[in-house]
Amino acid sequence: MGDEAQRMQRTGEGTVAAETLLTSRLHPGSEQHAPWVWVNGDLVRSESLRMHYFTHALHYGSGVFEGIRCYETAAGPAVFRLRDHVDRLLASARVYGLSVGHSAADLCAATLETVRRNGIGNAYIRPLAFFGEGSIHLTPSGRCPTEVLIAVRPLGAYLGDEGVARGVRVVLSSWRKFDRSMLPPSVKGCGHYMNSILAAQEAAARGAAEAILLNADGTVAEATGENVFFATRGLLVTNGDSSNILPGITRDSVLTLAADLGIPAVVRPFGPEELFAADEVFLTGTAAEVTPVAALDDRPIACVESGVTARLQRAFFDCVRGRDPRHMRWLSHA
Repeated sequence: MGDEAQRMQRTGEGTVAAETLLTSRLHPGSEQHAPWVWVNGDLVRSESLRMHYFTHALHYGSGVFEGIRCYETAAGPAVFRLRDHVDRLLASARVYGLSVGHSAADLCAATLETVRRNGIGNAYIRPLAFFGEGSIHLTPSGRCPTEVLIAVRPLGAYLGDEGVARGVRVVLSSWRKFDRSMLPPSVKGCGHYMNSILAAQEAAARGAAEAILLNADGTVAEATGENVFFATRGLLVTNGDSSNILPGITRDSVLTLAADLGIPAVVRPFGPEELFAADEVFLTGTAAEVTPVAALDDRPIACVESGVTARLQRAFFDCVRGRDPRHMRWLSHA
């Protein structure tokens, strides 16, 4: 303990001063975040939030989350497939025994309220439910409270504007995707993403924007935060639950849009050799949206304006920006 902290302890100066000293020892944030956060039923200013250092999720990753996009449309800001994301959050929470204490309708309303209060049209929304301060036991249900928050932040193209337009470089990771016998892949669990972090950091060290993880049997699982599609001779292919994927909501949207456009699609396992031989490869995810792959392990892959990827990308952006009347039900206006 430093001299100043010892003096404060001896003299009994107030907790505000102690908190200020503690806060000064934490690294300050460097990115822009919206000022209002919905926490356990109330909107609070972000600078007033404090997390206890024995928060269970901080130590063990014992939480679940969602990533949701809000887009500017002619009718104002609109959240894309909000109820689907909230339903998945609640399903994930049930798997881990988190008592969220709010209905899907309540959380949808809270999300829209948070977007409105922050006044951000193009936003990334992060609902998070996690075990709070309590026991260090690995049985937090009943021992630790469930905390629920909804935060928003500005977000452009996750993999870069150039990546959306021209494609990104991707590598096959040396790390394998965890099997469904180890963790439930359909659950968007906080701790699950340590697997993705290892692969993503490996990709960055190799000069790539993303990594694709394989399963233990050598088939393709998914990218670090995206599902994988490829097209060969006009046929669209992606994998399904048996490949240990998180069945993405953007993935589901793209399959629906492919049907709208008359693009035949099949869901089945596939290996990396099919990606190397494909005419086109692309990734889908809430943050990544629809991003073409321009190279896989330094092997170039075509990105053409008339291709399947470009057609689906245009259809997707028309949809999320309210320009496709067939899918207005996917938009919840703030």
